[in-house]
Amino acid sequence: MLDWGLIGIGFGIGLAVAAPMGPVNIMVIHRGVQHGFLSAFVAGLGAVAGDTLYAGLAAFGITAIFDAITGHLTLIKIVGGLLLIGFGLSLIPREPHPEEGVEEDTRPSMFAAAVSTFVLCVTNPALLLGFAAVFSGLDEIGRAPDNYTSAAELTGGVLAGGLVWWLVLSSAVARFRHKITVSWLRGINVAAGFALAIFGVLLLADVAVNVF
Repeated sequence: MLDWGLIGIGFGIGLAVAAPMGPVNIMVIHRGVQHGFLSAFVAGLGAVAGDTLYAGLAAFGITAIFDAITGHLTLIKIVGGLLLIGFGLSLIPREPHPEEGVEEDTRPSMFAAAVSTFVLCVTNPALLLGFAAVFSGLDEIGRAPDNYTSAAELTGGVLAGGLVWWLVLSSAVARFRHKITVSWLRGINVAAGFALAIFGVLLLADVAVNVF
């Protein structure tokens, strides 16, 4: 029988992880404004995959994969930082073409966006450590590390919470995108581009501080 209380806890954690405004939310909002619901939601799915991966590692206590990820964390951060800077700088000079509508986006573009948001999530070691800290405080996980049923329910709740957040955000942005003027679209491109580039620079700076 499913433990709906544990699933609810996971759901709340999934929402709490996805909701704060960061590079992933900026990317999803930008794609929703430019291309509509589907493009934004697919981008959000990459973040869901990253969050669920880390939640699963923490809930099931898969230390081998945990060690493999943390062992290559510097390389992952560099890739994520360069990705953010490149994507951000490409947005700044981009001219919006709202008349092209949703058809402007393509499947390869949406897939690339999902991969990008996934990479951004897995370059955040605090996320994995946070999941581990929270889950260890739960009786079903912390006092029974081999309770795989509870681990699966908790991970499934995190997955559901993330899906609901990106569904709601993508729907809200897509609903009001047609009311945004071209000048506003251009401003959104510039603001989103600078924000993503700054996140990338901060990520590279963190690597430099830890290395040197």
